[in-house]
Amino acid sequence: MARKRLPAEKRKESILKAAERCLARKGYYSCTTADIAAQAGITEPILYQHFEGKRDIVECMRRRTIQEISEYVTRRALKRTTPLAGLREAAEAAFDFTRRHRSKMRAYYYSIPELGRGGFRHTPVDRLHRLHDAVTYMLREGQMRGEVKKDLEVEDFAWSYIALLEIVYIANALGLKVPFSDKGKYLELVDRLLLSASATGEIRG
Repeated sequence: MARKRLPAEKRKESILKAAERCLARKGYYSCTTADIAAQAGITEPILYQHFEGKRDIVECMRRRTIQEISEYVTRRALKRTTPLAGLREAAEAAFDFTRRHRSKMRAYYYSIPELGRGGFRHTPVDRLHRLHDAVTYMLREGQMRGEVKKDLEVEDFAWSYIALLEIVYIANALGLKVPFSDKGKYLELVDRLLLSASATGEIRG
C-alpha cells in the first residue's frame, strides 16, 4: 500500500520534530540527515525536497523553538497588570516551558557547537538583545508608573534578570542538579531580584 503523501508544511513539521528528537539524543555532530529522515519515516531524497541539509533544518528548528518560547512567555506576562508582576510571571513561564519541553530545549542547546559558524552565531545574540529591549521597556514603564525605583540602572538590571532566565533554560534543558532546577528556589531568587527594583517594596498585579 502506498504511503500517504503529506502536504508540504506538515511534512516539514514532521521533519523538524524528528530533528528535535534526534538532536536531543545525539547532538549536532552525531545526528545525520539519514537519522532525521529515518526518525521522520521518510527517505533522505524526500527530506532534501524540503530542506537544503542538516544546517538548514537546525536553523529552522532553533528559530521555531525561540518563537514558541517567546509567544508562551509573552502570553503569560500580558495577563499581569503591572510591569514587575509581568516580569515575575514571565520568569515563571520560562521555567514552566523549559521543564515541560525538556527534549525540545535539549535539542536547542545541543546544536550550540555550530554557533561559531555562519549565521548560527547570530541567533542567540539577536534573541538576547530583543529580550533585553523588552525587559528594559517594561522596567522604564514601571518607573513612569512609580512601581520601579527612579534611580534603577534599568539596562544593567535587565541583564541580571535575563541571566536568571538563561540559567534556568540550561538547567532544565540539560537536567542539571543546581538550585535553579527547583522551581521554588528559582522563584525566590526572581522575587528577591525584582523586589530590589520595586519602589513600593512589593510586586503588585
